[in-house]
Order: sequence, then structure tokens, then C-alpha cells
Amino acid sequence: MGRDLPNDDQKPKSGEKSLGGPFEPPQEQNAIGKFAQAINSPGIPDCATVYKSNKTAADLDAVTFDSCYHGKTGRNGRSLELKTPVMQPGKDGIPRPQIEKLTTEGITMDSRRLDVFVHALPAVRPVFFENGALKSAGTAAMVSSDGLMVTNKHVVDGSTGVLKVKMLNSDGTEELRNAHVVKLNPKQDLALLQVERKPGETFAALPLSKRTDWREREPLVEMGNANGEGKISMAKARYGKMVNQDEIPFQQQPPDVLQGRTMFQMDATVPQGYSGGVVLSIPGSQRTANGVERTGTSAIRGITDYSNLTNSSYIIPAARVQFMLDEYRKEQSAKAQKK
Repeated sequence: MGRDLPNDDQKPKSGEKSLGGPFEPPQEQNAIGKFAQAINSPGIPDCATVYKSNKTAADLDAVTFDSCYHGKTGRNGRSLELKTPVMQPGKDGIPRPQIEKLTTEGITMDSRRLDVFVHALPAVRPVFFENGALKSAGTAAMVSSDGLMVTNKHVVDGSTGVLKVKMLNSDGTEELRNAHVVKLNPKQDLALLQVERKPGETFAALPLSKRTDWREREPLVEMGNANGEGKISMAKARYGKMVNQDEIPFQQQPPDVLQGRTMFQMDATVPQGYSGGVVLSIPGSQRTANGVERTGTSAIRGITDYSNLTNSSYIIPAARVQFMLDEYRKEQSAKAQKK
């Protein structure tokens, strides 16, 4: 449905709102499996206690979800349901997350979206900064185990180069960490952050998809920090079409953005604060003799950049993020060799 260049900074061409504030092949990194291994729960969760706790999907770790919800049914044989913050249009024009009960059966589209959401939560985090009277909030996504996160440049504009990231610990608690801006790509409205980490610490990271084609109306999961409130929610997104930057009637644009860049339009309702959030592919699933098994894996298809707050969001292709990440690694390697 559309193909994208790894980076179109070298090919320049001649108002909605800024949000500043198909299956991945089996050989792709298995993000869901890695999350389940990386987020350790002490022993096997007591599912009866978990069910009584009334926790939402945003409160669960991946191991608890896999043990107590994924593919599970209740005593009546029906699928369980899990309360999940899902974006809905607001009557006042501001989209907000509303609690929706999603089935955990494992083979429906809702259950597969839920699966992606829970497993991606540790890697998709709220970011914010305060610099005097200036305040800004958005989203960042972990793209490497050593603590590199991607967000939009306009999310970090006006900061001192240091932001706060609300990290999610394995026990479900949240912890504020400093994150330093280490690389900017103004033309693509991208920024790389390095999270301060403890000695030997590694992070669960989402892989960047290598796919450049899309299925018509492909179902996707979009995640972000709705309205900068510090809580991650999800939107049920679908692929719309490829668009050119100058075809989008933005009212607010970062001043350095490349007007000729190509972007992807999603059919999704997302609010301010989703900037720097992710659009994720959805793995397949199938019933087997052992229950419900995933087929394929999830990966970042793009980074949210703008939205009209009603029915469309516009994303930066994952290939651009990979290009910037590779550039940064080369720069760091060159600096190390000079020492």
C-alpha cells in the first residue's frame, strides 16, 4: 500500500495539531517473548488474587498477563475480560482514554491488541520537562537495551536537554529517571534520549520493524501519554495511506521539519501527549492443543508525530528511527576510537 525510503532528508520537495505536548516475519526479534523474560515476577502469580484486585491492563506486568489472562477462560467457558484504557473521542473535541472491557481470549482482534499493549508498556513511557514557566509532556519509546529512547524533537524543544521519564519497574512501581537528549534530527522531528541507568542495568526494548509495505486497513496499536497526564493508553488504529508533508494542513509545525517528507496516515483518534508514542504491528494467534499461541511478533511500525484529534494521526516511519539510531552508534564508535 505504500513504500518508504530509509531517510528522505536528501530528497527535499517543494493546519492540524502537533501532539507535543501486517504481521512481522518470524525471524524478527521476538519482542513479546523478550518482555516476558525481562519482566520477572516472583514465582507464579496467584490468579485468583489477581482477578479480585480489579487491576486494569495498564497495571499488569507481562508475566501476570500471560499467566492469568492470555487465552484463558472462566469457569463458564467464556473468555475473561480486562479493563483497558482505550482512546475515545471527547464531546468537547478532546480525545480521552475510556475504560473498555477487552476480551483476553487470544484470537480476536481486541485480544491481540490487548496482548501487544500489555507487553509494550515497559518500553512506551511518559516523558516531560519543566523549564521555568515552560512545561511540555509527551511519550518516548525504548529502542535499545542500553537505554536509548526515541521521541519527537518538538517534545524536547525548550528543555535544557534533560527530561524526566516515568519508568516502569518489574514490580509495577514507577520511578522517575533523568533522560538526556543525545541526538536530534530536526528535519524528521525526531530525538534520541539516553536514560540514566544503574551499573549493569538493561531495559526491555521494542524492535523497529523492517517492513516498508502495508496491508489495506491493517489493524495496529497506537500507544501514548494521553494529554500529558502521565498514563499510557492505547488507540485502536488502522493504516490509512501514505501522505506527503505538504499535503497535511498542519496548524502547528516544528520550524525545521522537512516539508517534502513522506509520512503515514493512521485512522485513529489520539490526543496531545501521544507525540513520540508508537504504532505497533499486531501478531497473529491460533488455537492449538496447548491453548492459544502467538504467530509472529510485534514491532514498531512508526512514531506518532501529529493528529487532528478526531480521526487521523500521522506517523514517522520506523526506518527513519533506525537510520538515526545507526548514525548515533557510528558517531559514538568514532568518538571511542579517537580516545
